[in-house]
Amino acid sequence: MTLAAYHPARMLIDQMYFGSIQAMPMLAPLMGRAVAIGGMATVPFWRRTLRENARLALGPQAAEAEVRAVAREMLLNMQRSIAEILLSEGVTVDALAARVTRFSGQEQYHTAHDRGRGVVVASAHMGAFEPSIALLRKFESRIHVLFHPDPLPRFERARSALRQSLGIIEHAVSDGVSAWAALQDALRANEVVVLHADRVMPMQQGSRIPFLGAHDTMLPTGAARLALACGAPIVPTFCYRHGDELEVEMMAPIYCEVESLRSSEVASHPAQLALVAALETAIRKHPSQWMAFMQVREARK
Repeated sequence: MTLAAYHPARMLIDQMYFGSIQAMPMLAPLMGRAVAIGGMATVPFWRRTLRENARLALGPQAAEAEVRAVAREMLLNMQRSIAEILLSEGVTVDALAARVTRFSGQEQYHTAHDRGRGVVVASAHMGAFEPSIALLRKFESRIHVLFHPDPLPRFERARSALRQSLGIIEHAVSDGVSAWAALQDALRANEVVVLHADRVMPMQQGSRIPFLGAHDTMLPTGAARLALACGAPIVPTFCYRHGDELEVEMMAPIYCEVESLRSSEVASHPAQLALVAALETAIRKHPSQWMAFMQVREARK
């Protein structure tokens, strides 16, 4: 459901729902559940998109009841993440990082970073993003994040304030070439760039890449393009929830050499395909935690 910036429904969500979470934080779980149940019942786009993506995540053998249950959990997990951002004022780096009680793969990460070409940390919309960044900040002084500003001002203010408190350097997708150049400069200075690799953002071009068993899926290629432009390794990194605790998994680095490729060539490059395989592994492991609130499959004409 794409809404204009000042669409009444968007303003209602921002002022009433998000405002109520901030005013009454103890009721946030109850409100999130109500929105998830109500949204699945009354918003056809949410219901259709989430169920389609749940089926991708579960695989074609999944029963319809399981698909519906996972779609509901996807939406519930999204509401939980929204509430955590809205209620993050005053949270410290240490407090956020302490939520991560399981952490694996950091040795491989450090080996990759020691090559001196920076690191592209590629992730999916799963778990809790900012605590993962807070954990990374424990051993990285400069972290750059490529993001798309949220059209809901209350949420965007809270998220931006949280990232500022974490010392994160933000680059908006809408900045275009200047953002791309800044991210390359960061990698060449042996810094870290973090971006999501499972969702084509507005103002981004996606490529058709087989994903989760489907062949009409559209994915961004920015992580691989950036890594190949600078010869930087890609470290697929994912966050999973276990109740109130979090797990961060850094998978095996995908090593890249400098290559000058056209955009159309990146989709079939081994680095991109290895990243897609890592995404699939993480999503299959915890399908209900994939906040797949977007159309992954190419729109049918």
